[in-house]
Amino acid sequence: MPGRAPRRLLRMWPGCARGARLALGLWLASTALVASGAQARDACTPGDGAILAQTCFLGDPPPAQRYGHDILGDTPEWANLTLDWGAGADAAYTGGAPSLVMRLERGIFEDVAPRIIALDNDPLPEVLVVNSEPGRGARILILDTQADGVRAITGPFIGQQNRWFAPLGAADLDGDGIVEVMWIDRPHLAKVLRVAQVRGDALVQVAALDGLTNHRIGEADIAGGVRDCGRGPEMILATGNWSQLVAIKWDGAQFSSTTLGRDTTRPAFAKAMACN
Repeated sequence: MPGRAPRRLLRMWPGCARGARLALGLWLASTALVASGAQARDACTPGDGAILAQTCFLGDPPPAQRYGHDILGDTPEWANLTLDWGAGADAAYTGGAPSLVMRLERGIFEDVAPRIIALDNDPLPEVLVVNSEPGRGARILILDTQADGVRAITGPFIGQQNRWFAPLGAADLDGDGIVEVMWIDRPHLAKVLRVAQVRGDALVQVAALDGLTNHRIGEADIAGGVRDCGRGPEMILATGNWSQLVAIKWDGAQFSSTTLGRDTTRPAFAKAMACN
């Protein structure tokens, strides 16, 4: 990614019982074991020529802590994130470990599934997920996987418990070669689309637009996302009152919006995401 600072890697250690205790609040382990317990749905897809995880999932709700927001309905409060490289992964890229387990020391992954994204041209993926902590609420967390470690890229916490972000994904919205990361800030309250870029180990906002949402309280999924129907990336969202389905573009300086219809049901979102 152009202009990125040198990588600061969080070291991986062999075996689930050992790990690097980090100020960030993560335990990282390289292990052949996948996380046990309940698992969120698989969110990984093969990349074009890239070594991406064959499966990725959230698991192991923490037994001794309870965040108690339940904004995603009955979705468990995940504590682990596992990337399984699969049998065909090149050991030169993955460090020889068949899977990578990342375990939170504090808080939860308040999300439906990890998202595989590509911030740069290296063969290993980055993972986008929401991390929430007591007293601080949600933040966007990106885990940049490497053969010898993981770099954590973070946005700021909201600053209040039981306040949440709903991610859209990542894409080069304006075609300048720099990937943007997008989410809705408090989709039930503030309803603000935020666009950020990676600067060192931080996500820094570069644009924002009011009056948009992608989630209702209690829904176990997040609507819409980012599509490209041949005209560049567009963000598929609902207006803040759920009266219209819209496609939002950003050209690096300003937003433009196209109304796709008044149907904001999940089938309508799926149709829009499929460019139909």
